[in-house]
Amino acid sequence: MSQLIQTVNQYVESIDWQAFQSWYARYLEKYTNTRGKRITIGVAIALTLLCRSVYRRTTPPKNLRHIPHIGFVEFIRHFMILKTPTHNAFTTLEKPLVGTNDSMYLRWDRSGWVVQVANPEAVKQIFMKSDIFPKMDLGSFEGTLFNRFVGTSNILFTNGTDWKKHRKLANPAFHRSMPVKLFGESARDLFAKLDNENSGNNFTLDFGHLMERWTLDMIGLAGFGFNFKAVAEKNSEWKQVYDEFTLNLRKPFYGLFPIVDQKFRWMFPQRQEAFNTLDKFKGMLTGVIDSKRKLLKENYDHGVEDAEKDLLTLMLESEIRGEGVLSDDELMGDLGIFFVAGHDTTSFALSAAVYYLAKYPEIQEKARQEVISVLCPDGEDQKQDIIATFEQTKEFVYLNQVIKETLRLSGSVVNLVTPRRATADVNLGNVFIPKDTLVNVSIYSLHHNPKVWDEPETFKPERFAGGGESEQKAGGGMSWVPFANGSRQCIGQNFSLAEQRVMLAALLRHYTWNLPENSPHKDHIVTGNSIIMAAKELNIQFHKRF
Repeated sequence: MSQLIQTVNQYVESIDWQAFQSWYARYLEKYTNTRGKRITIGVAIALTLLCRSVYRRTTPPKNLRHIPHIGFVEFIRHFMILKTPTHNAFTTLEKPLVGTNDSMYLRWDRSGWVVQVANPEAVKQIFMKSDIFPKMDLGSFEGTLFNRFVGTSNILFTNGTDWKKHRKLANPAFHRSMPVKLFGESARDLFAKLDNENSGNNFTLDFGHLMERWTLDMIGLAGFGFNFKAVAEKNSEWKQVYDEFTLNLRKPFYGLFPIVDQKFRWMFPQRQEAFNTLDKFKGMLTGVIDSKRKLLKENYDHGVEDAEKDLLTLMLESEIRGEGVLSDDELMGDLGIFFVAGHDTTSFALSAAVYYLAKYPEIQEKARQEVISVLCPDGEDQKQDIIATFEQTKEFVYLNQVIKETLRLSGSVVNLVTPRRATADVNLGNVFIPKDTLVNVSIYSLHHNPKVWDEPETFKPERFAGGGESEQKAGGGMSWVPFANGSRQCIGQNFSLAEQRVMLAALLRHYTWNLPENSPHKDHIVTGNSIIMAAKELNIQFHKRF
């Protein structure tokens, strides 16, 4: 309903009321001899124009009506009113269209009508031709809470030379930083805490909630050397600060009505408080940046291996070497993007992997035996935690297949955060796309497309084995894109995958686990319907191995 209201408001503003008043005075007013009649006729005409405008804007444009579409009302009903989970919404609305017209369909979002693409060849075209499909300009969201967090210049939303400036500093940092030791030690500390809090051999907990805390600690420590203490302290101050403003970031009302943030924030005291909380968080980040800059100038080489340095330190070291420079605001924007792209996404990826391993115990045991063979090469499964090295994580062949299949079946991101805008008339596959059309890669639809994957709803890690289904499809476009692809591929892909390998390997040696009998996730993992996936109360029963 709120999106419908937004649409009405948006198109009321689009009507040229001055021209309408001029037309009314010239052609209609002389035929009405009472004020009441003039008002009645004027209102009737205004409503007619308004309805026509709303109809025109909420119906696919004429030049895109050759593409199947999800009806505007149906979309609003499922996503805004019923809040249908992603899996159910796909089955009901999108799956019937994915099998038609080169696996492309139209769907409404706040940017307008967007062509959703689930065709591997067309997806490859979008990713590899960034000059024809650059990211759309998000300048209209300046002044919103999200904009305050990530700024106007950051590595995710910019194009051209501005984007290259960010990438120049961030790319080497992500290639040099691979803190598997940090991940392993933190996993070991987490298990010790869980075992101390649960004296018996078995316990049940909301694993999604646990991973939300653990991955926040990891992005804080590995990203800029700050410990949120989200795992160690139940009421961690900075965890609460982070949760408060990120909860407000997800509120649909303000996402649909950015003008409230931009012009009328003073009317909503709670919203203003969210801005104040974000400013407190950014103040902490500013302090960290200033402190690190000072430290590095005084003691440039402090003896820590590059692989274990945090990303901010590596970026600032590159700056000192003259390899590029970013302002504090630009650095702050990139740190904000690292949070958006690296916290909830990795948290859900780990939660989903543990879910599938709980649902399929034979796959869990096969992965466990591989981990034991790598970490205990002498054949003796020691009754203590062993931290995997980076080289050892490369030997987790089957575990890596489990991770990839998890990201296919339950990827963290439903579609690209930012749609692309066609800069010229172009054919995507066999479908004509006019200039200025918005297009997006529907990652979820692509990964569940029965025209692309055999039995797409079945969890089969062997798809990603050598010579398996994924390899066989490699020459026919891009069918697996949880981190996007091309020049704008997620810069943190290897970082996230290493984090997942280390945590899952540690879990497999320390515990076995299963779903509770009454789990609502028995058939499939139940999530919300936002662009970044999150499991709803994912309770898992754990059993200690030592």
